[in-house]
Amino acid sequence: MARSHSAEVATAQLSGRLGRAFPPLAILQVCHVAGMTGRLRARSGPRRATISFREGEVIAADSTDREGLDALVDFSQWSEGRFDFVCGAPPPRRPCVRGPFAWLMLEICRQLDEARGRAS
Repeated sequence: MARSHSAEVATAQLSGRLGRAFPPLAILQVCHVAGMTGRLRARSGPRRATISFREGEVIAADSTDREGLDALVDFSQWSEGRFDFVCGAPPPRRPCVRGPFAWLMLEICRQLDEARGRAS
């Protein structure tokens, strides 16, 4: 019985493919609006990202070479990949992302706009 319970706990409750129809920011918003608690794991080629949520709020984020808000900005630029969300208590660690979800989304968009402006 314990074995099947362990397999159930590790099974993703939400998974899919990143792309134009379902970009990273949309996935973050779904997790927020649904009030999810757990970890969003994403991968695109060699890149990896993990974003921890507690009751829909982002509490930690890291990617292949960034953490915190920088990892969220990096992840939001991905144009393809796969993701899954595993519900449950996020791993115990000090939160490295602070601020309400709405502020985080606005800050990510601001940084993306500034990066596009520099690239032009």
